[in-house]
Amino acid sequence: MTIYETILNGEPLRVPFIDVHGHFGSWPETVIPHAMDEGRVIAEMDRYGCDMVWMTASNPGYSGDIAEKNDFVFDFAERAPDRIIPYCVLSANTPERNVAELRRCLARGRCIGVKMHVYRQPEYTIRGDFLQPVFEILAEHKLVYMNHTFANLPDLDWALRRYPEVTFMGGHFAPDYYRPVLGYHNFKDCTCAAQQYDVVGREVRRAGGGHLLVGSDFSLFQLGFGVGMIAYAEMPEADKEKIIGGNALKLLERTRWFSRSMIRK
Repeated sequence: MTIYETILNGEPLRVPFIDVHGHFGSWPETVIPHAMDEGRVIAEMDRYGCDMVWMTASNPGYSGDIAEKNDFVFDFAERAPDRIIPYCVLSANTPERNVAELRRCLARGRCIGVKMHVYRQPEYTIRGDFLQPVFEILAEHKLVYMNHTFANLPDLDWALRRYPEVTFMGGHFAPDYYRPVLGYHNFKDCTCAAQQYDVVGREVRRAGGGHLLVGSDFSLFQLGFGVGMIAYAEMPEADKEKIIGGNALKLLERTRWFSRSMIRK
């Protein structure tokens, strides 16, 4: 069956499915039932056929101690190996702690990279002095840097050229905004919150699917928020497979710890 047919029938996907934008933990600004229920997260992944979620802390970098928030995710990853791969959350509120926290997270085990947010923090761009040691570490390990949004495109352009071994990823779907940097091999756009009708399909027909990776803000929202906009889009099946898992696999293969046996399909 096609991806569309599989989803329509309510069956788990049979192709590699890697959601690259998840959250785990409680949110002080809203109520998420069972926010710390690891079994519920894995059960939902199984229902959708989701092999792996790249998971970041809830209210990342703007509420609570970042080490405690990161440990919620890394502890979960230890209990769900291969299924949950953490990001290390860093914050502009505590720039003096970021390098030590990133090294601590990397020492804990598998880590896909760094996630940063923009809310309730001093204004910053990725050209800021406090982030350059972070990018140097990410480049050494060939990891991902995801930000909720890159507010300064000239600075993003500068970073893409300066750190070609780092994959920079926009946390929420905005291809028109990111159009000037889509030509860089190390820039990717997450489909999270692509809410307009067939907006992902239109982007694939315009620029192909090589720069897109599926994300859903799971488990703040349910997994269908991400995969639905791909399954129902008008695009070739091969592009759907790239976005749902194939492009993420290429980034995983750059890491030192990934094995294809981690993906069950």
